[in-house]
Amino acid sequence: MQANGPSELSRLQPGQTVLLRPESPIYRGPYESTVLGHEEAGMRIAVPIEEGKLVLLPVGTAVLLEALTAEGEQRFHVRVCSRRTGGERYLVLEPEEPVSKIATTQLQVPVWAITSGKGGVGKTTAVVNLAIALAELGRRVCVIDGDLGTANIDVMLNLAPQYTLTDVIAGRRHILEVLVEGPRGIIVLPGGSGLQELTELKEESFAHLIGQFQVLERYTDLVLIDTASGLSRSVTNFIAAADEAVLITTPEPPAITDAYALVKVLARAGCVLPIKLLVNRVQAQREGQDVTDKMIFAAKRFLQYELHGLGYISEDEYVGRAIREQVPLILEYPQARASQDFRDIARRMLGIEQARPQPEKDGGARGFLRRLRSLFVGSSGKDPD
Repeated sequence: MQANGPSELSRLQPGQTVLLRPESPIYRGPYESTVLGHEEAGMRIAVPIEEGKLVLLPVGTAVLLEALTAEGEQRFHVRVCSRRTGGERYLVLEPEEPVSKIATTQLQVPVWAITSGKGGVGKTTAVVNLAIALAELGRRVCVIDGDLGTANIDVMLNLAPQYTLTDVIAGRRHILEVLVEGPRGIIVLPGGSGLQELTELKEESFAHLIGQFQVLERYTDLVLIDTASGLSRSVTNFIAAADEAVLITTPEPPAITDAYALVKVLARAGCVLPIKLLVNRVQAQREGQDVTDKMIFAAKRFLQYELHGLGYISEDEYVGRAIREQVPLILEYPQARASQDFRDIARRMLGIEQARPQPEKDGGARGFLRRLRSLFVGSSGKDPD
């Protein structure tokens, strides 16, 4: 007998044994577990163990759950909607919604493009640590590696993804199979050349991809895209398609010059997206504020473009140490000055996000994909000067 819905799951009592059969090519099962309790998000169960090892089913995994009730054996179609690791380990299961209901759900998860005018300013390091800081604030964060040339989010997090967005576009994998879970429950979508390839999709294939991202949005509160550095068309298109953008620079004159050049390109292209400026590797707060003030003034006076200060990250020897060790700074050295700065920036991002009015239409990851595709398709194919 099959059942679904929160009221059905609530009949399963704490301490009751359940059997999990994941619909995944990696996790075969069946796995035995125990109901721990119920909450608004769903039903908590113990992390199953197989041959002495924890079976950490990824968030988004579809599962057929079997349980014995007073009415006999019951089967529930559920998904892993979240999980807790560390001292208290458990999975949270929610009923799987019918496809028709998913298709009509209008989610608008904000997409932030994190960019820079030149390489070497700490952009990817910022993305990784901001994602973890946002997760610590209770947000479900997805990081998309949008650097089409030298994608390295997985390297910084010491992850080994088997697939990329290219596999999703080609129809070889579902988007939930491509996701890799990082620290603090953040999820990483390895992009590679996939985001470039989406611009060449036919309408039917593009609609299928939009549907997959719609599923992803059900498990995400915020999307961060690590763009490439520089002034190429791919970079400016990522920024123009996003809901928010963070431009990272350092106090060095070459970095400031390149950051200003990127703003100039965007202004000339008619981009009206408000950009937040983040100054990295500052020796003191005064230095960071001076760079911010000068950039805001120059952009407004000479480009008629509005920049907004987001804050600064201190110069910190522990940043380099964390990079060499392939560990997130904010977790390995939580008391470091830069770690505290990243947490402050994350709080400001959420404050900006909450104060920003919701898009009137076509927002979230799906809106981002549509805008990005139209920008690439409508471009001349030449990089801006």
